[in-house]
Amino acid sequence: MGRLYIDKTNGKIERTDLYLVKLIKSDGTVIEDLEPRRLFPLSDPSHYIVLLDSKEREVAMIRGIAALDALSQMALLECFKEYYLIPKITQVLEVTDKYGVLRFRVMTDRGEISFNIRNRHSDIKNLGSNRIIIRDADDNRYEIPDYKALDVKSQRLLFSYV
Repeated sequence: MGRLYIDKTNGKIERTDLYLVKLIKSDGTVIEDLEPRRLFPLSDPSHYIVLLDSKEREVAMIRGIAALDALSQMALLECFKEYYLIPKITQVLEVTDKYGVLRFRVMTDRGEISFNIRNRHSDIKNLGSNRIIIRDADDNRYEIPDYKALDVKSQRLLFSYV
């Protein structure tokens, strides 16, 4: 059985929960409790969206969100807004190194947060254009949209360990 690609001609998406949607196929078949996930959430968030069932098996693929009807697009974007919530770091308050684990204390657009980084080389990524993504030990992500916009102390703390 081949991969099922969804667009506005053969299916609609409706949001049913904070992170869940249902797929209504053009033949009337309804598939409930699907979890939409972006395959490329940072580099290409509008394309290649997979719909997973409760056992994390692929049910369908959406090549591009623009190929869906407006209500389906809105349903997916609302789910993603909750799921892909990435705090933006506005200030680095403290960084300590204990046994190779970096402990960050930062100020974000959501308040003060502390987290650990296990591997500074793979968990801190410069995405170009001065943008940095940090992944903590619990697989949460944090963004620095422009590290040059950080105050001097924050930049010094960030780059003394990176």
